[in-house]
Amino acid sequence: MGMLPSYIRLVASMHRRYGFQGPVCSLGNQDVWASYADLKRCLQEAGCAFREPARMAPHSSRTFAMDEGLASLTRDFVHARVFFDMLGMDEYTDLDKFDSDRPAVLHDLNDPIPPSLENRFGLVFDGGTIEHIFDVRQVMENIMRMLKARGCVIHIGSFGMDHGLYAFSPGFYFDFYQANGFGEFECHLLEVDVSDITRTYARRHRCIEYRYGMALEGLVDCAKDVLVFFAARKLASVPRLTVPTQGTYARRADVPPVAASSAPGPRFHRIVPAWLRPVLAPLRPYARAASRAMKRWRGRHDPRVRRI
Repeated sequence: MGMLPSYIRLVASMHRRYGFQGPVCSLGNQDVWASYADLKRCLQEAGCAFREPARMAPHSSRTFAMDEGLASLTRDFVHARVFFDMLGMDEYTDLDKFDSDRPAVLHDLNDPIPPSLENRFGLVFDGGTIEHIFDVRQVMENIMRMLKARGCVIHIGSFGMDHGLYAFSPGFYFDFYQANGFGEFECHLLEVDVSDITRTYARRHRCIEYRYGMALEGLVDCAKDVLVFFAARKLASVPRLTVPTQGTYARRADVPPVAASSAPGPRFHRIVPAWLRPVLAPLRPYARAASRAMKRWRGRHDPRVRRI
């Protein structure tokens, strides 16, 4: 699908915090759904300083060229290198297994990277690639080795059914990078309607600031395609990859079990006297529906939610 304007604004807001530095390696040839004028507008809206690009490279997307209507819509769209150039990154490289998009580096990330790519990049950008790679351990180790000290990684991953071989939860990124010398984490969930992307690509989408382990009930609309935006900085080089323990369960192991007497049963039975339960029982479905509606309302008005 590539980088929609909402993605561009979100990455630009991350750039304000991290100050991403080049060289940049994009895993795959990223489609950018924006012209140069669109990019300028997105960066200005995000409050992100930018520079004039060294050269105005047109997009090279096979996806855009395959359909006549899409080709007309995207004729002024630019290459991903223009976006990263505007953020101040002079050297741009894309890496792919297939040569159909003419990547600068032809490599299968199921295999170890060559020594020439080790400790080379200030930013590794995964715009939706690793979920299509079978050997997850190897691709994550490759990313670690490609990054220079203090370099950053950005992942954009989808929860979509059968979109890739895997669908990574936010916890995957937090746990893996915490165990392997990274820090300064930032994570957002973005809801996107991809039913007709040519009509919705320019819209603003709901963005939820995510903290590891936070409850999402009432916040996320599962009818939409939910994307995970995750960024981290390499703070230390580790000699070899550390296999993480899933953090949610590790935290639960530190919490003593609740005594049975303190949780005698459903909330209805705890707060309603026995003699009143037969009278109120028929109203329980309505109470549940009202509770769900209230959670959705709180989700729509939660300060962690914005449109970007």
